[in-house]
Amino acid sequence: MKLPPLQSIRAFEAVARLGSVTAAADELFVSHSAISHQIRKLEEWFDCALIERHGRGIKLTDAGERYKTSVCQAFRQIHNETELLRRQRGTSEVRVSSLPMFAVSWLMTQMHEFWAKHPDIQVALHYSRDTTAVDPETIDVAIRHGRPGDFPGFVAMPLLDGAAIAVASPAYLSQTGYRSLADFDKLTLLHDEARDYWTRWLTKARFDLTLAQKGPLFPDGNLTLAAAMAGDGVALLRRAVIASQLRSGSLVSLSDISIDDDVHYLILTPKSRPVSRSALTFVQWLQSLPGAIRLGVPSQ
Repeated sequence: MKLPPLQSIRAFEAVARLGSVTAAADELFVSHSAISHQIRKLEEWFDCALIERHGRGIKLTDAGERYKTSVCQAFRQIHNETELLRRQRGTSEVRVSSLPMFAVSWLMTQMHEFWAKHPDIQVALHYSRDTTAVDPETIDVAIRHGRPGDFPGFVAMPLLDGAAIAVASPAYLSQTGYRSLADFDKLTLLHDEARDYWTRWLTKARFDLTLAQKGPLFPDGNLTLAAAMAGDGVALLRRAVIASQLRSGSLVSLSDISIDDDVHYLILTPKSRPVSRSALTFVQWLQSLPGAIRLGVPSQ
């Protein structure tokens, strides 16, 4: 049986199913360039194009669409048979998709407690920078930031307050001579993915919006948090996720002004299939943690 490189097929399947090279890279825990390399390798093997670039997105060629049908079906069958065999052997796994900063700063600092209480349940944690897309067939529990109505295919329950506040290290504020919001223009703003995030806060604070055009831009919240902790500037971060840093005093809030007061970190479970006992156990554990919101909300 002559087959293309399996690693290349896996990369193509993820890109074709998710419709994004970036999303495929996040799911497979590899770089964007590694996915692109595997796709090129597969195209060279077939000597035909499977994917075309369209602006910042992608589109499958006719050959790619045909191959997608067979490949995705084959991987789905392998996945289903694998899960059946694992269940028959008594292995219990919960596949969790989480935003990076939530996972590092909040979830992983407490996972030791879950593993101590439930050593028979394996948690497979997946990073995802995609704030909206979640595959209900491959993920049992997802943590996303938004409103329940943003995720129509899922039962959505609030977990944490989603408001964001301006924070910095005490050493940085002392170094810059900051005493109150009157000194705000002395500070360097640290940006998480986009500059318009700070624009919203500056608008609410009635400050000069051009301040948002300055300061370094980071690709995700983990780096933004690390920069704030290192004293590189002031960051706009989710209050609930950095609660431990606020309690320890390693970060301090500059004011009570916040944005995203009406959104939450949400626990999502698929509507399309029953929630497993292990996934339900994990969800109940999340809801029992300090700071968690105990009551659910409608998913509409």
